[in-house]
Amino acid sequence: MQELTRVELMPRDVGGHQPRSITGTESPRTLDQVRALVRAAGATRHRLYPISTGRNWGMGSAMPVTDDNVVVDLSGMNRIRGIDLETGFAVIEPGVTQRQLAEALRDTPWMLNVTNSCADTSVVGNALDRGDGTFRSRVHDVAGLEAVLADGSVVTTGGLDPAGRYHGRVAGPDLTAAFVQHNLGIVTAMAIALVPRPESIGMVYGRLPRHQAAVALEAVAGFVRRGNPADGMLRVRELALTPSHGDWTLPAGVDLDRFAVMGPLLGTAAAVELAEELLRKALAEVEGSEELLVVDPTEVKPDDPLYARALMSQGIPTCAGVRKALGVASCEQVDATGLGFLALMPLMPTDARRTAYIVDALQSAVDAHSTALMAEWNVVGRHMANGVIQIFFDRSRPDGAHRAHQLRNDGNCVLRGNGCAIYRSDIDHAAADVWSETSTASLGMLHRLKTALDPDGLLSPGRYGA
Repeated sequence: MQELTRVELMPRDVGGHQPRSITGTESPRTLDQVRALVRAAGATRHRLYPISTGRNWGMGSAMPVTDDNVVVDLSGMNRIRGIDLETGFAVIEPGVTQRQLAEALRDTPWMLNVTNSCADTSVVGNALDRGDGTFRSRVHDVAGLEAVLADGSVVTTGGLDPAGRYHGRVAGPDLTAAFVQHNLGIVTAMAIALVPRPESIGMVYGRLPRHQAAVALEAVAGFVRRGNPADGMLRVRELALTPSHGDWTLPAGVDLDRFAVMGPLLGTAAAVELAEELLRKALAEVEGSEELLVVDPTEVKPDDPLYARALMSQGIPTCAGVRKALGVASCEQVDATGLGFLALMPLMPTDARRTAYIVDALQSAVDAHSTALMAEWNVVGRHMANGVIQIFFDRSRPDGAHRAHQLRNDGNCVLRGNGCAIYRSDIDHAAADVWSETSTASLGMLHRLKTALDPDGLLSPGRYGA
């Protein structure tokens, strides 16, 4: 590593977090270059903060958690090391994007568990931070890892061997999950579980009256609890909470009076047909549910407003949703656009009574800070949803970012007071969110692991609590 001097990181961050200073940047392209970089950091005591593609929008973008890090940009490590079409696993590096892997899977029996975000976001980075895909939570895609430790050594987990071949989970302890949302090493490759390309896909979409959101969520969760005969993750989303006064803002075209139920149903034609029937029965008492559509996504035309959703239901990533919401022509402009947003991600209940109470409490916080938000529930289990709360603000207003961050903090308090822990955090709160939800004994164990593997705290300082 060359001699580096402290420089200021320009606050190109759509979330308006406090800017960090950095010591420099490095852009390794191979595993050996990462190892050399880590060994040099051990000698110079430079702290390293790896990013994949830096599109962690709403949670800090490409900025590190603490000041005075060397940002290690891994976007140049963009090789697909292998795809096993027999077992449905791909071994990829952190710079591999959704677009790149989806293209490689075209016309194969497998597809990618794509996210709603930009096609050029990192698959590895999002999975390591517990992002949600279209079909399931991406943490379930993480099968094994290759990582460089603080001494420059390389470890593999989960059946991923040193030659980069994935064998499946082998005998012995599996430390894969220890690297998810932690900072034990720099992940340089990941074995990703793919999604079988189904015989049939039914894309669920409907817009319902906003006062029915809590009831609809309980109905969707009931459908999941009773047994969804088709795969796929359903969402209740686009519920806008706006203040009664002030200069709040939301993306253009948001419907303030309605929310959406959406998601794919995957499987045989018979399974998808049965799932549609059962879902309609589950939603029968929800006002407006008779207008629910279940369409074949391959028949949705490019000029249809549902086209972006149709692509994602087929495992095809797209930037259309991000660009439309933020009013940008290119995703390279997101961090410089005038519409800012923060993301708050809590584990949420799915019963109607608790949901209605939480929504009312969030509405009070929205009113207090004259700042709008949109709420989403990704139904990931029989009794729980991954919440995604996006808080929007006008970056041109001097107090816009401050009010949004205050709403984020108050919203966090509301959620924690109702038993909703944070499952994914931003650069300003990662440590506090871990400390508030983890037992003293578990924190001690995490500290001992970190100290044993990285005694000088050189890798990703501050990331999720260590």
